[in-house]
Amino acid sequence: MQAQSVGASAQVGAYSPNYTDLNDVKQEVTGKGFLSLGAMYETKFGNSGQIVAPLTLSYSRFGSEQNFGENQIMTHNANAILLGGGLKYFMKDDNTTLRPFVGFLLNYEALVNSTYYYDAQQSGDLDWNSNLYAQIQAGVGIETGLNTRLDVYAVFSPGLFNRVDKETYGSYQDQIIGLGINVLFN
Repeated sequence: MQAQSVGASAQVGAYSPNYTDLNDVKQEVTGKGFLSLGAMYETKFGNSGQIVAPLTLSYSRFGSEQNFGENQIMTHNANAILLGGGLKYFMKDDNTTLRPFVGFLLNYEALVNSTYYYDAQQSGDLDWNSNLYAQIQAGVGIETGLNTRLDVYAVFSPGLFNRVDKETYGSYQDQIIGLGINVLFN
């Protein structure tokens, strides 16, 4: 037996990059905030609803700052569309009000744009690549009894690809740590 749900999702958190240049020197890069808003479609498997397969489409905004000296900072900003899917396992069936869960999703990120701003005269497009994120969720689903479920969860998403061209710039790996909420309607 299968059942479907649709809904909306939101995540806030910290974008955290690690950058090592071509000379194998770690550069100081500080992550800024992360925001994601999206829509969800979820398929439930079995009568208990303990295993679900979510599909997500979301918009995200994130950035970082790179220090070049005491007062020289380059700001990076990016906007992206993410398409994701995976599995979530609820420890209790859907007849229970509070349902702890764990989830694993893969999210492909297609960059819409990425820009930099440096001093008053310099700005332009960053040479960043799109990424693929492995997303691990842990949280609790709250069944409201009104054919609505509210999921509140913590999320950890390491980037699986190098954000920049390795031959030109070196290694730029990133991750996202945050909190999320889903509202799903049966």
